[in-house]
Amino acid sequence: MENLYYNIAEEKFNKFLLEQNEINLSRELQKIRLIPLDMFGAKAAINNIIDAEITRNTIDFNKTIPSLMSLDLSNVSVRSKFRFDDYYKRFFKSRNRGFDFEGMIAGFLDSTISEDINSPFDITTSGNKISLKTLNDKSESVVIKSIAKNVTNYIKNYRGSEENRQTAINALMSNNPVKYLLDSNNQDLINIAEDLVNETLSGIDSLLIGIPRSDNKIDLYYFTKENLVKLATTPGYSLAPKSTGSKQLRLSSKILSQADLKGQITFPILQDEDYQNFFIGDETRNQTIDILNKFGDKYGIKNLGGQLPQDIIIDLTNSEQFITDMNFIIGDMK
Repeated sequence: MENLYYNIAEEKFNKFLLEQNEINLSRELQKIRLIPLDMFGAKAAINNIIDAEITRNTIDFNKTIPSLMSLDLSNVSVRSKFRFDDYYKRFFKSRNRGFDFEGMIAGFLDSTISEDINSPFDITTSGNKISLKTLNDKSESVVIKSIAKNVTNYIKNYRGSEENRQTAINALMSNNPVKYLLDSNNQDLINIAEDLVNETLSGIDSLLIGIPRSDNKIDLYYFTKENLVKLATTPGYSLAPKSTGSKQLRLSSKILSQADLKGQITFPILQDEDYQNFFIGDETRNQTIDILNKFGDKYGIKNLGGQLPQDIIIDLTNSEQFITDMNFIIGDMK
């Protein structure tokens, strides 16, 4: 069965190596240690890479929401560039829905992922319960959550005046209860709309929306619950569900311009020739591998050069000190 984790890198690898059967694809991909799409696997892998890159000072990032808004991964180490580029291409190809986005953001923020399928939030970080959503583009509406259960409970427990009772029930049974109530010009009904929104959002502290782009970037929009409640109870933002019979808190894409924080995650973007150069290399790099193999043979380690990741081989190839040290240890290699 095809391993989807390796899909993008494997396609590029095969494109250049159809006649080079001596190169072991699985071995090279394992040395890169690609980031899985699996939610928990992605979280752990991304968090480990981020920790390493922070230590290397290749990124300016402190694992907070404000810092996430300007996270630029363009200058990470060579291996991390390949890991992030390959991961993003698979993420985008998967249509970037649900668990994929949760794993990604949890990895960047070192958050705890909610394992309760009925949880209103997806991750928690520093006590902040965050709901995560992805959109295909900036014109798509935002479905926050179903309100069917809250509507049923509100009708069952309604304690308002008898005068407003039937009007309220009619509003709550409509396909867009929030809009119906807000447009009523009746303060009692408007209060019901506000109660309904507050109850629907009671289990979260904030909302983070991501819009993945084809150029390896994700536009981000962050809302506090207070702002989200304000927008949801402002006439003109609440929309009816697309499906007949559904009851949702669904908001217009106009809310994006009202986000508390706006930003973008920038992933490395590599071309075909970058993959070709990384996997295949050149004669100088092959010489470095031969030197390492000789060094390994001297100490009983077979094929040492072939076991090391390509980025380490590249670094050693560019190191004059490496050549000097190897000449001292195993003699003149020319």
